[in-house]
Amino acid sequence: MDYRYFLAVIDAGSLAAAGERLHIAPSAVSRQIALLEESVGVALFERRPRGMQLTAAGEALAEHARRTWLEQENILAELRGEGYPGAKVIRLVSTEGLSRYFLPRVLLGHYRLRPGAEYRLDVISPHECVQRIRRGEADVGLTFSTEPVEGVNVCYSIRSPIRALMRAGHPLASAGVLSLEQVQAFPVALTPKGTTQRQLLDLVCQMDGLSFEQVMTCNFSGALHEFVRQSDTVAFASAISGEGRGMDGLVSVPLSNPRLGDRDIQVLTMPKRVLPQSLAFFIETLIARLQQEG
Repeated sequence: MDYRYFLAVIDAGSLAAAGERLHIAPSAVSRQIALLEESVGVALFERRPRGMQLTAAGEALAEHARRTWLEQENILAELRGEGYPGAKVIRLVSTEGLSRYFLPRVLLGHYRLRPGAEYRLDVISPHECVQRIRRGEADVGLTFSTEPVEGVNVCYSIRSPIRALMRAGHPLASAGVLSLEQVQAFPVALTPKGTTQRQLLDLVCQMDGLSFEQVMTCNFSGALHEFVRQSDTVAFASAISGEGRGMDGLVSVPLSNPRLGDRDIQVLTMPKRVLPQSLAFFIETLIARLQQEG
């Protein structure tokens, strides 16, 4: 069964936009969708003034269609050989905290083992990471999570406790371990509400009756780090993310509250997808690095 037209309409959002992508008339796309709906015996789209909306049946078929298309592409790439453009492309999605230091080092280590590999990395929210993997729009996802995720395959999961992040000369920098009560004596810079770090911090502070002098909120770690580097402000980070290892003038210190460890780093792939050997090797490399740094 040919799913090209079906997937094109999903991705483009309308018959006209799908026709432009496929370089055919919208009426031809519409005929192909009608034939597909006739063959499966159910409506796959709701025709709306602003475009095409998947029905529940369409959602179910979309996952199968994307997985089938990916596996077909894998087989064709193997038949054409490694010299074929796209045969070594790895599509990645990750959250911002893991993309600043940790993931680039993983990619570089993998590239030394597999010269010629090409990486396409999108840095997005944890929710969008899950959605992109579920829809087959990325090969591998790397994200933080504080709760079970559905609709994706979790290849590997490792605990990632939150640590206090500060400049190397900070009064608390030499501590072996800190409590949040000790951190309270200093202003803090936080990630926005909705991030896994902020969710966990807010929950622990609520349960323990703690509050902080919050001087900055930012969704970009580079800005947070520079603010912390130039002041006595404290931010928060993960040990595995690579932040606070001295190379950036920052240090990270473990926090004593055990509930701040209720967060995982997860490696995600599309459910039931048969992975090509090259992608499976990359995932093995990624997991090995997580185990090494965890």
